[in-house]
Amino acid sequence: MKLNYLGHMNTIQVKEMEKKTSLAMLPIGPVEVHGPHLPLMTDVVSAVEMVERAAVKLREKGIEAVIAPPVNYCLADHASVLDGTITLRPETVSGIIEDICLGLAKWNFTHIVIVNGHGEPRNREAIQEGARRAEAKNSKLHTVIPDWLWGGMSSCLHVMKCARPEDDIHAGEWETALIMMKYPELVDEQAMRQLTPNWAENFGEKLAAGLDNFIDLGAPQGYFGDPNAATVETGEKVYDHFAEFVMKDTLDLLKK
Repeated sequence: MKLNYLGHMNTIQVKEMEKKTSLAMLPIGPVEVHGPHLPLMTDVVSAVEMVERAAVKLREKGIEAVIAPPVNYCLADHASVLDGTITLRPETVSGIIEDICLGLAKWNFTHIVIVNGHGEPRNREAIQEGARRAEAKNSKLHTVIPDWLWGGMSSCLHVMKCARPEDDIHAGEWETALIMMKYPELVDEQAMRQLTPNWAENFGEKLAAGLDNFIDLGAPQGYFGDPNAATVETGEKVYDHFAEFVMKDTLDLLKK
């Protein structure tokens, strides 16, 4: 099923889409370490996967969505102590989001779903600030940032196979399952087989106490969870659930 990728369109096609829908979906994620076994683009893959699946579900309801090209950088401070991670300042993230939202709204895409593949709180706050500023400058503009991770994860733990799914939060079972499903050639299976479960125990309390990087938080190799529990089947189930969560928030947004 061919979706409406903004970056694939020419200007005439964009003009036609302006008449058909006011809905745009914007994936965003960082270049960030995901253990020794997954690619740095994992969170971007996650965001795009949720957007594409949600767009299919929306089309089944008669709603078309324009999919904006993903933003491949954002704030990723926690993992910035590990080789390869690139983090942006909060004000940079906010500015990027503000400008993209205003740019989309200029062409009638005034209902914007920002799907953030990266759960770091300060990153989410920066994205929210950018969206808020864009809305303040254009009264027709409405945005939503679905809380698929903290809001949706708890209701799909039952499909996971690891011993402690509630403590599998980064580059563990479900994120490894995603890359197995989308880009199996990018999973370093030799490195993965050497990993033992590393659970995110008391993660929120550690953050509140001021620990702010993966090494101090208990993930010197950049993963929390059990990568070896991952299967393609789990990836399909988890991301279908996340897409449902995104779709429901989108339907609420379209009522505005």
